Amino acid sequence: MSGGAKGRRLLRVASVIQEIVSRELVTGLSDPRLTMVTVTGVDIAPDLRYADVRVSIMGDPRAQQECFRAIRHAHGRIQEKVAEALTVRYIPSLRFHVDESVKRSVAMGALIAKARAEDEANRADRIRRGIEPPTELPELEESPPVPLAPEAPQWPEAPWGRGKVREVSGQSPDDEPGEDESRE
Repeated sequence: MSGGAKGRRLLRVASVIQEIVSRELVTGLSDPRLTMVTVTGVDIAPDLRYADVRVSIMGDPRAQQECFRAIRHAHGRIQEKVAEALTVRYIPSLRFHVDESVKRSVAMGALIAKARAEDEANRADRIRRGIEPPTELPELEESPPVPLAPEAPQWPEAPWGRGKVREVSGQSPDDEPGEDESRE
């Protein structure tokens, strides 16, 4: 198998594993500890022996630990579901890892929002004290009113009239439907 085909095969297998694990964690298991968990990715060893499943768990550290314990507890059932879905010689052994990237990006977004709010508060203070002139906002143009329900399109009338159906076989368009002509 060529390198490209093998790479595509690994991607397909990783995609199936991610779908199965995600479905099991969200709807397949009834453990109340499994909350706010997302499968962020799956990396498969080239020989298909191992699949490293990255999961992101939101919440406080205690809730994250409980959720990860529940994932490890359900490992066997999840492994069985993956084995049922895959048709490969070796079923990769699943290894779960906590992925902190989503949590870091949420924290980074919160820091950016906080910095923007502080910037706006500082600017408002500078404007209030007269240090910085207020900027004028441009006039907003009024948009035309939007109809609540769109009108049905008006289609032009068909040139052949309404409701008339002609049988095409054996007749020319100029023939009347009642005429009986024999052709030999």
